[in-house]
This record gives sequence, structure tokens and C-alpha cells, in this order.
Amino acid sequence: MHDVGMNTSQLAMSVKHIDDAIALARGWSHDLYHATDAFDMERISTKLEVAMRALDEARDALEGYEDAIEADHNSVGTVRLV
Repeated sequence: MHDVGMNTSQLAMSVKHIDDAIALARGWSHDLYHATDAFDMERISTKLEVAMRALDEARDALEGYEDAIEADHNSVGTVRLV
């Protein structure tokens, strides 16, 4: 348990769920992109391509989240009894 009451392992698990959801959406977008591209549906395939790039950026933004959580956890001061 963190000094201020936040369970860092639960936080890491929650961020992992977000990352997994983004990965799943990226996979669906990829499959739909190929399906629409195969049938020359240019407008929607272009939108799906843009969405895939955005989802890739979102996952990249979360890269190293475990280290960030640990660093934040370690940077919080501790209470010292006097």
C-alpha cells in the first residue's frame, strides 16, 4: 500500500487494462481496414488508417507506465514519527 493510500499494483493493473483495450481496438481497426481496403472503400479505410495511427500513439504514450508508477511511488515523502 502506498503512503497516501493508493495501491500501486492495482493502479498498474488498471493501466494495463487500458493498454489491453487500446490494443484490442487497434486489432479490430486493422481487420476492418483490410476488409474495407479490399473492397475499395477509400473513405472509411482512410479513417480507419488514421484511427490505427492514433491508437498506436496512445499505446506508445503508455509505454514504460510501470516504471513511471514506481518512480512516482518512490518520490512521495514518507511520514516520520518524532
